[in-house]
Amino acid sequence: MRFEGEPGIDAGGVRRDFYIELSRAMFNADYSLFTNASNGVSFYPNQKSHVNSDHLNFFRFIGRMIGKAVFDGELLELEFSKPLFKMMVGDDLELDDLKDLDNDFYNNIKWVLTNSVEGQAMSFSVDQDYFGTAVSTELIKNGANVDVNEENKVDYVERYCIYQMYTSVKDQIDAFLKGFHELIPKKVVGVFTAQELGLLI
Repeated sequence: MRFEGEPGIDAGGVRRDFYIELSRAMFNADYSLFTNASNGVSFYPNQKSHVNSDHLNFFRFIGRMIGKAVFDGELLELEFSKPLFKMMVGDDLELDDLKDLDNDFYNNIKWVLTNSVEGQAMSFSVDQDYFGTAVSTELIKNGANVDVNEENKVDYVERYCIYQMYTSVKDQIDAFLKGFHELIPKKVVGVFTAQELGLLI
């Protein structure tokens, strides 16, 4: 293997550098593919990545690149948030997985579970800012008109958490996982825990 104009007879060093450069490039803010999690260390797919018209092809390529690195036994300079590692190995997502992704959101959603929501004017919808424009997404059919109350708040929390960790970036994650599993099949990677996969990568 060699870089353009640069011989690569160094017992694998050039290949290692190639993977490291790729793993750094995919977090380049110019591509708008990933955002920092609230812990300031790990990364997660960017909900607004479609400003890059080719973003899904990028995510599939990144998944394949990571799969190839695992296959080749090469380490990458990356740290994904726990929910993404869990989806890579096929584990179910849990509320506590949000701690690593968005700790403020996690604390807010825990408050909903442990306190009365009566009078909070909450509904089964999510309002977010999209480049200065407010965009509302319904968590259930006609969700904007369904109030959250003590009887349905657990359902609300479950749906909101799944939205935050998966639904809001479904296309990106699906493309990424498709690429990764093309190289490392689900039944193979499923023998690892999310933590073990993180250490392997």
